[in-house]
Amino acid sequence: MSKIKSILTALLGIAFLFTIELRAQNILFNYTDGTNASYNLEDVRKITFDLDVMKLHLSDESVYSWDVSTISHYQYNESLLNVQDLLNNTNALEVVVFPNPTNITLNVHYNLAKEDQITIELFDMQGKLISQEIKGNQASGKHHHAIDVSNLTKGSYMCRINGQQQSITKTVNKN
Repeated sequence: MSKIKSILTALLGIAFLFTIELRAQNILFNYTDGTNASYNLEDVRKITFDLDVMKLHLSDESVYSWDVSTISHYQYNESLLNVQDLLNNTNALEVVVFPNPTNITLNVHYNLAKEDQITIELFDMQGKLISQEIKGNQASGKHHHAIDVSNLTKGSYMCRINGQQQSITKTVNKN
């Protein structure tokens, strides 16, 4: 348990030390019950530990906690983003998710500056994967994907759009 704590603490500390370079960072947790959760580090305010309980504090003031023994695996992903490319918007993945909140359909519009392998995922706030659509190799330009949310319960969800070099997670609400 303490090994996981020290590694997660070190990773989070390292993640917040990079102030000169821009990085796309996320951490993925796989749990012993088969569920998983992924968070962009820009949304993580801090991670704390109280005995064997890990608490994830997000910038929107929400807090999630897990017994450390339920974490079967974690994966920290970091990819360096070229600052000039971001300024020129040549590599940036642009994503708009609407309407938010929604009742029936969630529209995901994204613009690829260059060809990329895209996967679109919807998670509940506990990190359980609700749906996954592997879009595959897509050409540069504008794309659209609709997600039927009519069968979901009212609440907040996370929509993650993954490319080979970038991942963007948007919080969405179901009325």
